[in-house]
Amino acid sequence: MAKKRDVNRFRTGQMALSDAGHDRGKLYVILEVRGETLVLADGLRKTVEKPKIKNICHVRRMNYIDPGIKARLDGGEPLNNGDVLKAIQLFEAKCKVIGG
Repeated sequence: MAKKRDVNRFRTGQMALSDAGHDRGKLYVILEVRGETLVLADGLRKTVEKPKIKNICHVRRMNYIDPGIKARLDGGEPLNNGDVLKAIQLFEAKCKVIGG
């Protein structure tokens, strides 16, 4: 049975880790929260133009919101795949430095 997740804890610009499906273990950036589903992008396979839609039960939120992505999404500025990819790479680098 899938875990119950609190919708209110997911934010745009936040990193999310896939917990289920063929993309298990993949990092994404949350572009939008739509009720019980999330709109996700990784900048490569799942682009900003054609994002992945995933149920919140199948995603684990990471305790990190990229400030650049968040500012662009909140300001209504266009977001490109390079921005998303860079944010994910920076987050992965931070996790390795910390030891995660």
